[in-house]
Amino acid sequence: MRSAVRLWLLAFAGFWLLHLAWALAAPYNGPPDEQRHAIRAAGVLDGQLIAPPVQPGGADIARDGDVFNPVPSSERDLSGYQTVPRSLVRPRCFPQHPDVPADCAPEPGGDTTPVRVTTEAAKANPVYYVLAGWPLSVWPSWPGIMLARALTGAAVAALLACALVGASRWTRHRALVAGVVVAVTPMTAHLAGAINPNGIEIAAGVALFTALITLVHEQRAGINRAAVALAGASAVTLVTPRFTGVLWLAVIVGAVLLPSSRQRVRELVRDRAVRGWGIAAGVATLAGLGWTLVAGTVDPLTYDHGFSTAEILRATAIDHVWPNMANQMVGVMGWAETLMPRLIYVAWFMAFGLLFLGGLALGTRADRWRLIGLFVATFAPLTLMEILTANQIGLFNQGRYFLTGAVGLCLFGAHVLARRWLSAQWVRLTTRLLALVLLPIHLVCLLFTMVRWDSGFRSINPFNGSWAPPLGVALPILTCTVAVGVLFAVYWLASRIPVGETEPERTDEPAPALTGV
Repeated sequence: MRSAVRLWLLAFAGFWLLHLAWALAAPYNGPPDEQRHAIRAAGVLDGQLIAPPVQPGGADIARDGDVFNPVPSSERDLSGYQTVPRSLVRPRCFPQHPDVPADCAPEPGGDTTPVRVTTEAAKANPVYYVLAGWPLSVWPSWPGIMLARALTGAAVAALLACALVGASRWTRHRALVAGVVVAVTPMTAHLAGAINPNGIEIAAGVALFTALITLVHEQRAGINRAAVALAGASAVTLVTPRFTGVLWLAVIVGAVLLPSSRQRVRELVRDRAVRGWGIAAGVATLAGLGWTLVAGTVDPLTYDHGFSTAEILRATAIDHVWPNMANQMVGVMGWAETLMPRLIYVAWFMAFGLLFLGGLALGTRADRWRLIGLFVATFAPLTLMEILTANQIGLFNQGRYFLTGAVGLCLFGAHVLARRWLSAQWVRLTTRLLALVLLPIHLVCLLFTMVRWDSGFRSINPFNGSWAPPLGVALPILTCTVAVGVLFAVYWLASRIPVGETEPERTDEPAPALTGV
């Protein structure tokens, strides 16, 4: 028990430091959609829970808080409005322009003059903004922004630390630790260092997959109470911050349960703790759906982009899928405009392929159906939604929106490989090798993105830009370096071989085993 607590604390420290590095490095509104969420947070803390819809007319209203570019009246039904301190409203001059450094926008300086602005996050569930965004109501400037980012990063770090402890302590071969290494991409860390609920949704998906795989597929007598608690808490967290959380809950539970042992499912259903957490998750789901309906979070819009059917199908099925979506799940930073060096994507795709394709090739028939079904369920619903609503809201999908489901492909693949093929020694070697290759990529991505923000790629030296982070350039780099070192130690410790575990578990279909390292 004490070793598990120590591992959790070390993992939490490593993940939080990684998220803090991104929080310290980024300009305001540098991470995706940050200003939208900051405006929503400030409005919620001022009691503006349900934002009135924006009506045509009213020249003082501007889209996404960009008071310098008023939105045409024909587009003013895209969102709702909030009244927030003026210091949180800055022109969107450098997002989506990778050659423009961040100094084109004034710094958030603490001007508390109220200004009415629109934001596409105006109808979002307020729970995340109350818990993580409250500093903005006290300090609508850099201190409040940094603290709000830090709170988001801490929440994501806590979920990931729980998942890592579960992967290490609750599974026979600790293979899920390798899945966590691959699932936590630089994009997840980037989102966790921003005012944005997307990172929490992804981390909740990692934790929920880990807990449910442990409960349903570990073939152990009895029910792991800690895994039940993590599954319940993760499910409640998943369905709260974003309206897509209910979709992901259905995808994750469906992927884990179908197909699975009926006897094990009946055993879980009869357990009092499972029923209690199931009720809590059900209540949270109904609350999330209720908010979506009452606030009109996904109400259809009236603006027509004029895409033809052929244009929509080509964009969603070809132009935006490969390699754009795949790259974005690894990390296309900022407002999906800052590509990393190509080898970064190659390395991460190879690591993902090792786990996913390995599990697909070497698993049982049930394993293959589960992995294929999860792949389809991860990408099909949002893609179909984009096809149906492209003319109303545009082509909205980004790779980060799929990560909540896609992390399960890594975790299930690792679980299948260890159960069917790899011995404990090979699981340990694979996990440590993946950590050795992938963890330094987090630092490279941070440095590359800092160069983009600091100078717009006019210089490859992050210390030689026209913009610098408020606490200096060196601090986020040092923080990220320490985080990478701590996380490598965490993965090294978490992948140690449990006593008595040397061979993979035998199942109904024979498979070769690699023994000895």
